[in-house]
Amino acid sequence: MILFAAFATNLSAQVLKPVKWEITQKKVSEGVYDIVCKATIDATWHLYDTKLPEGGPLSTTFNIDEDETTGIELIGEFKATTQAKTEHSEAFDMDLKYFENTATFIQRVKLTKPTAKLVGYVEFMACTGGQCTPPAEADFNFSLQK
Repeated sequence: MILFAAFATNLSAQVLKPVKWEITQKKVSEGVYDIVCKATIDATWHLYDTKLPEGGPLSTTFNIDEDETTGIELIGEFKATTQAKTEHSEAFDMDLKYFENTATFIQRVKLTKPTAKLVGYVEFMACTGGQCTPPAEADFNFSLQK
């Protein structure tokens, strides 16, 4: 019985991962990089935008690990390059911006030293038909050079 419960819990945890991330870096100019975060979203699921009203689901955010990141300065805001859709959510009783199928976000960074280390994660939440995943993280770790 215990093995069955452990298997069922593990199986359900695997099923509720409707967003897969590919996080890469692209050099824009000397010492300036775009961190490109591409999400592939399972059918019927929504991934939320970077700015949502308070009291709603978790916005998609770009977070750096201050203890491990060195020589990096963020430039501008973490923003989507994909056009978000807007829909009134019955579950949250508010208008929300979200993405379906795929979404790409970019955070520009500037190196403040000849070599830098960027460690962090994208935090996000996805929902479908009134069911939402708990907040989840997609980690990244880059060594960058001017």
